[in-house]
Amino acid sequence: MQELERFKQLLDNAKALVFDFDGLLADSERFHFLAYNEVFEKYGHRIDETEYYKYWTSLGHGVTGEIERHNLDLDPVAIRREKLPIFTRYCEDGSILIRDEAKEMLALLTKTGKTMTIASGSSSGDIRAVLRNSGYESSFEIVMGHDTVPNLKPAPDIFIQTAELLELKTWECLVFEDAEKGVFAANEAEMPVVVIRTPETSDIYFDGADLTFDSHGETVEILKQLLSGQG
Repeated sequence: MQELERFKQLLDNAKALVFDFDGLLADSERFHFLAYNEVFEKYGHRIDETEYYKYWTSLGHGVTGEIERHNLDLDPVAIRREKLPIFTRYCEDGSILIRDEAKEMLALLTKTGKTMTIASGSSSGDIRAVLRNSGYESSFEIVMGHDTVPNLKPAPDIFIQTAELLELKTWECLVFEDAEKGVFAANEAEMPVVVIRTPETSDIYFDGADLTFDSHGETVEILKQLLSGQG
């Protein structure tokens, strides 16, 4: 099987695994939407949820993109500032947890003995709160969030800095993503990248990915084969 052989090659070449967080590991994207929408509604604008997953989640256009697309007279910096404590509340109160479908994948990847890290657009504090509430607080050696780098994905900064902290070359790290902006960032950082589609990104073609799986379940099945020696 071509996918199995390619995945084995990518894992064998990697010394560290770098995971996106929102959507891929944590079932959090809808809570980002809810938090931003709560702020925008204060100013008379409602975000279309389908549009959110396309332009915000996958492409990374964010607040500025929403304001420009709808010609809103709003300050993106102020919107982000108002949104942050709302999202943090969801992280801290247990509303957001590690996805059930991601848990088996993480358990299998842990068996590879690779260093596990997170590189995400959420704040490192919010990520740690979700990990703590989910029982994964000690599973990742490094947690990188938007508060740790000057530029977010699709800029490569967060991936490059993760490799530097691990004292590794970028090509010695394997990225796991579910969004186009993450693939762009990994390509710019010269890191190989595996995409795992989620319900929010199921209809997107990920040009630039080294390998694409249609679901966490498909990833788990391939991993089981690799770890049983069938790869």
